[in-house]
Amino acid sequence: LQKFRHLFPMPGFFIKGISMNAEKIVYQKLRKHLDKMPVGYPSTRSGVELRILKHLFSPDEARIAASLTYTFEPPEIIRRRAEKSISSKEFEILLNQMAAKGSIFRKTSGDETQYALVPFVVGMFEFQLNSMTPELYKDAAQYFREAFGLEYLSTAVPQMRVIPIETSIAEKHRIATYDEIRRIIENAGGKIGVADCICRKGKDLIGEPCRKTDRRSLCLGLRDYFDMYQHHGWVREISREEALEILKKSEEEGLVLQATNEQEPQAVCACCGCCCGILATLKNIPNRADFVAGNYFARVNPEGCVGCGICVTRCHMEAISLNEKKAQINPMRCIGCGVCVPSCKREAISMKRKEKECIPPKTTKDLYEEIMSKKTRWA
Repeated sequence: LQKFRHLFPMPGFFIKGISMNAEKIVYQKLRKHLDKMPVGYPSTRSGVELRILKHLFSPDEARIAASLTYTFEPPEIIRRRAEKSISSKEFEILLNQMAAKGSIFRKTSGDETQYALVPFVVGMFEFQLNSMTPELYKDAAQYFREAFGLEYLSTAVPQMRVIPIETSIAEKHRIATYDEIRRIIENAGGKIGVADCICRKGKDLIGEPCRKTDRRSLCLGLRDYFDMYQHHGWVREISREEALEILKKSEEEGLVLQATNEQEPQAVCACCGCCCGILATLKNIPNRADFVAGNYFARVNPEGCVGCGICVTRCHMEAISLNEKKAQINPMRCIGCGVCVPSCKREAISMKRKEKECIPPKTTKDLYEEIMSKKTRWA
């Protein structure tokens, strides 16, 4: 092949009118553009991030995506920036194709539809409910290990926050709306849907089913997430009562509740250490509590503890150990999920509120703006 390379007008083989090298440049350009968003998209030596982009975008879609930003805009404004010599109707068709694939976010208000980029997580990965494959899941897991895990954890404000399970918080505690799961559901405005957990779906595809639950339909979509999920048929609309019942079951199974980090959350996930990429990444960090948005931590009363060890097995963060037949909690590992509290029959574990309150941004736009304002690393 090297011997006859001079016969080709430019390096690379041609597929559907575009050379392999030219195609790579398209995806590299998109990768650099995504990396300049609030939550970046860093490069790797292995190139796994480009394989993921090829799954999510065709070359034409990748060119258009490089003209979107993290703020919602109507298609005509995006089209002028993209300088695409196609009609407005054709351009909007391409945008809708990307939204249907879960590559970008689509939001409709009244008669106007707008589009925006979303991070790889939380965003593109979670939107692959209809197109997740074993290969994509393995690439995503590899990308988390090689680069994106650090990117996710290094934002100035976390994208997700831990919500203590309801049974772990005593009624005497004064609790903010954004820290109480029941009030989050009640304030969702009636737009609530349940969708399959993308992490567990991916684990099932590679033959590693969840060790904590047999349920798959347990992630809740609210507000804009609900609207997009419903538009594409990714979610089943449910009542407030059914949502609370799903959350109750998640608490009973010892799952960690994580909501998007806004005062008006877009989604609530029920996570575990064996499937959730976020929790798995946190487990690799000694001071994991510093990288979590939350207002509580667990504490043991040694006098009440009998050393049964149930709390040790329930903890997803390996924050609890037995020392001289007494449970001890490492405060640098505790993320304040409260999963350990109801498992203690002696009521020797309780949740304590942190002195410094972590107040989430009001909306998703506010969240991204705050992350962007403090971003220092560029592609």
